Amino acid sequence: MRNQFFMIGCIHANIWKTIVLLAVFMVSSGFVLDNAIVPRNEILSGGPPKDGIPAILEPKFVSPAEVDFLRDSDAVIGVEIAGKTRAYPIRILNWHEVVNDTVGGQSIAVTF
Repeated sequence: MRNQFFMIGCIHANIWKTIVLLAVFMVSSGFVLDNAIVPRNEILSGGPPKDGIPAILEPKFVSPAEVDFLRDSDAVIGVEIAGKTRAYPIRILNWHEVVNDTVGGQSIAVTF
């Protein structure tokens, strides 16, 4: 009987946890779910909250000869504007997803 009570307690705790997470998501995300096709109790958070992945706002660059954190096979997103070039490593973009930068006098956002 004690194990059954424990399991029921866990189920109730998980339901309440889901309800709390859903409420926090609905309030903090800005999404309106009034016309959702999926029942609200089945909608769960799927990742970091809004602004949970910080953008790189002031990227730092080094010359290719100074790079010691990339392999030759690592992919980058390359940009050239007005004769100025930049390489944004996917390895870093995996953690930040957005870099705000100015290249050749042009403001850009690099996203991945």
